[in-house]
Amino acid sequence: MYRQIIIPDSKSYLLNLPANFIGRQVEIIAFPVEDKKKADDKYSVEKALKFFKKYAIDFGRVVKWKREDLYE
Repeated sequence: MYRQIIIPDSKSYLLNLPANFIGRQVEIIAFPVEDKKKADDKYSVEKALKFFKKYAIDFGRVVKWKREDLYE
């Protein structure tokens, strides 16, 4: 498989295929793609915030204790 993402600067594009493609049936598809990295970054930040809000701990209610108290 050979995949290349480009930003064309004209209506025509010259495609150089690898040597092992010669004499074989090849499918060529062209379609616009989104900038996946930006979309993934936004999703991962939102996912992390949702996770931390769900499992947030209120440390104000934590009772302080001493190690000696364990042995009483």
